[in-house]
Amino acid sequence: MKLARSIERTVSPTLRAASVRVSRQVSAPPERIFDAWLDAEEARTFLFAGRIEDTISSQLDARVGGRFRLVRHRDGEDVEFSGEYLEIDRPLRLVFSLFVEKYAQRDDRVIVELAPVAKQSLLVLTHELSLPDPAERSRIQREWAIVLDRLETLCTAGDASRAATSSARPVRNPGGRRADADSFAI
Repeated sequence: MKLARSIERTVSPTLRAASVRVSRQVSAPPERIFDAWLDAEEARTFLFAGRIEDTISSQLDARVGGRFRLVRHRDGEDVEFSGEYLEIDRPLRLVFSLFVEKYAQRDDRVIVELAPVAKQSLLVLTHELSLPDPAERSRIQREWAIVLDRLETLCTAGDASRAATSSARPVRNPGGRRADADSFAI
């Protein structure tokens, strides 16, 4: 299934010049990895570097044009991560905008690309951002590396734990939207 916005988004030269790229080879099929990005409960366990127990809310509407919102309690305050799904091409490509009000990064875009390699997957994450400071880009790259480590752990968990959680996993309805309590549209 390939869904994309009817209006092509162009990337500004600033964003192209300030990209962070992280890649991993993961011992899981692309479908498993891709679906973790669009599952509210799984996303809250691996997204946005920091302690997992600090994520206090995760809501997403997994469709092109749908929005997501994750709230974490960090350093004594709530930090909200939000964005819009711009492209969903399961299981190969996911593109979303990313806005973190605390850091006022309004132009960020994240591209997740997956390719099957033998019985594994190559995952390449590109974060296009408007931060000219190399130290900040380096920090963001380290944080995405932590996120991908957590994602790998989640996706390569034993079959028994995966089977135990599959009954609680949301089901897709015919319209492609997830039918769970955490789905919403802003």
